[in-house]
Amino acid sequence: MLASPTRSVRRPVLTRLARAAAVACGTMGLCLGVAAAAPVAATGVDGPAVDAALMPDLDAPPVPPTTRPGGKIVRDTAASVGWTAALVNPPLRDSRRRMPRTQRPADFGASLGVGERFRFDVTFAGNSAGLAEATVVALEPDPRGGPPHGAPILRLEGHASTSGIISLLATVTDDMVTLLDARSGATIWSENVLVYSGWSPVGYKRRVTTAAYEGRGQVRIADDKDGKTRKHLKHTPIDTFDPLGAMAWVRAQRLAPGEHAKAHVIDGTTIMRIDIEALPDAPMERLPGVAKALGIGKNDVVAISGTLTRVDPFDQPLPGKRVFTLRAWLSADARRIPLAMESDMWVGALRLELSSYDPAA
Repeated sequence: MLASPTRSVRRPVLTRLARAAAVACGTMGLCLGVAAAAPVAATGVDGPAVDAALMPDLDAPPVPPTTRPGGKIVRDTAASVGWTAALVNPPLRDSRRRMPRTQRPADFGASLGVGERFRFDVTFAGNSAGLAEATVVALEPDPRGGPPHGAPILRLEGHASTSGIISLLATVTDDMVTLLDARSGATIWSENVLVYSGWSPVGYKRRVTTAAYEGRGQVRIADDKDGKTRKHLKHTPIDTFDPLGAMAWVRAQRLAPGEHAKAHVIDGTTIMRIDIEALPDAPMERLPGVAKALGIGKNDVVAISGTLTRVDPFDQPLPGKRVFTLRAWLSADARRIPLAMESDMWVGALRLELSSYDPAA
């Protein structure tokens, strides 16, 4: 999760560092999605192209016609002018807000290699802060059966936990499970379990957030904090993913330098817009040690920058909310291995650096 820290300069330093532990682990959770899969092995799905994600009716409300139902005009206004014409046939003022027209993402499920596992060392403001890992666990059958009623599903799992100086104040663990449609990559279901051991700066010890994606454009969320559950029904743009699915989508993009792409993500109960841009080719100076064993040089890297913006269901930025920046470096070959990820926060930079990689089975 990406819970935003309270930015009050009057808070004690202890409170700031403890909250930093929560944000660090949460940001690790989102960054784990970058390591969710690589375009190495196809899923091996045969048969008709069936999407396990439902597609509700997302058409915007129609604009009312200027004539009466059936096309009948009650009065001939040809001879009416001025105020009389305006009163007989008043101008349309439609105040209903409509969902933004968002392009449905191209299918990228075939880029997810079952069996891949990534492990990262995490540093926060230059200090050791924890670890993170992600795995494409399995290709599972749809509970609804085979086509045409169901389609194969990919199971992704992620884990992040704090350590080092951060854990002196609070130990935070973040476990994620995501089910994606094996063809399109659309999120079907996700669960995030966030646990605090020690002092909790957010007022709860355990948070379980379950999201059922009822088609592209609607998410039903159950948010449990220490046994108290609140339910939400979110209407979202059709390109909305969970954190793991969103960053798997990022990895699947093949952007030329300067090209942009956009998608949305549900982080807990918050809608965020992800804007990414491919950077010009340049060597990666801080190459992870494992890169040499993987045959990756500092010039064999693709760099991506982007922003995370909290928005409302109509894709409008929420006033007063900070925009987070992110950067990622991936191998330029077909494996698209995430080598490092960074995110700026109010007390420093969080960096994930690849320490281990297991290829697809």
